[in-house]
Amino acid sequence: MAWIALEGMRFHAFHGVYEAEKILGTEYLVDVYVQAQVTAAAKSDKLEKTINYETIYQICRLEMDKPRDLIEAVVGSIIERMKHQFAEMEALRVRLRKMNPPLGGPVEMAWVMEEQNYMKECPRCKSRFIVYDDEAYWASYNNLYDATRENLNKQYGNKPLCPTCMKIYVG
Repeated sequence: MAWIALEGMRFHAFHGVYEAEKILGTEYLVDVYVQAQVTAAAKSDKLEKTINYETIYQICRLEMDKPRDLIEAVVGSIIERMKHQFAEMEALRVRLRKMNPPLGGPVEMAWVMEEQNYMKECPRCKSRFIVYDDEAYWASYNNLYDATRENLNKQYGNKPLCPTCMKIYVG
């Protein structure tokens, strides 16, 4: 496991609740940290075996280009795009820094950081696997009988089971 990071991506963007921010814009810095397995990339020296940080930059650029009132919304959108782009992230941290926010006095920056861990441990066999969204995970098993789901919930407290264990219950 390793961290792949892009720090200090600079953007001039138009996020904010004040009209002046929406017209003049402000400088922002974005930092993204992705935890993933890199052994295959290290052995093969192939870009497609790792998290492409050019893609990370493009995701951030696209989201920074969409004006929003709150930087929390921008961070959330970056995370959602990252989850759709990369299936192999074990964890993700995104920090968005707004430089010189208009607060009536000197403030270097305001920032929001969100961190998510996608590694789960199967409560049945203890193997580790990646799940981005527990609710979507269960919805993906639409052929799971309601009674079976209820039994699994009683046994394992609604925690996702690894794909190998789920094969036992869904065939």
